[in-house]
Amino acid sequence: MKGLLDGQEIRRRRENLGLTLQEVAEKAGVTRQYVSSVESNKIQLIPSGVARIIETVGLMVRFEQPGQGDFPVHFFTYGSMKPGFIRYGLVEGSLPEGHRSAVLAGYLLYDSGMDYPCLVRGARATDTVEGVVFEFTGKTIFKALELFDVIEGTQNDPPLFIRHRTVALVNGGSDQMTVPCWVYLYGQSVEGMKPVKGGNWLKEKGRRK
Repeated sequence: MKGLLDGQEIRRRRENLGLTLQEVAEKAGVTRQYVSSVESNKIQLIPSGVARIIETVGLMVRFEQPGQGDFPVHFFTYGSMKPGFIRYGLVEGSLPEGHRSAVLAGYLLYDSGMDYPCLVRGARATDTVEGVVFEFTGKTIFKALELFDVIEGTQNDPPLFIRHRTVALVNGGSDQMTVPCWVYLYGQSVEGMKPVKGGNWLKEKGRRK
């Protein structure tokens, strides 16, 4: 899966934020040399380490249109797009094939104080968030993500949310399986926000009237 990387832009954004190479490395969970290599355009693929560096400095990763086998066709939602909530109609209108309950491990959910929760990385694998995985086709997923990107403010400066590739544990009766999927991480600080108990967004104000 190739991305359209610009190491110089990553460096400019890091410097504008006043972050050192070491600070970005620590936030992204990689080495200082790794960050330096990305900024020097020595790494052009988008492994998880590069994605975390890009998220740390607040840039978006724009993916080329790869084959269906390389591009997840599942979308994980943990807030107002879940069935029964106020934005579910937007997902439903994007023609998903179906949906199942699912869990993300290694993430935390915070209450924004408005009509949506905020997802961030957790420090432990035992940090879990409950939600729903929608399955799309190789054709419908691209159009759906274009809409979701707008809803989630991914093009804001700074972005409100950042589209992120991860893996969800899907419940399927007596069986469970992992599926690669897209999810939106909160792109700003959660300082002052309260954690969502159990990682499950149940607020009534997020439900359809």
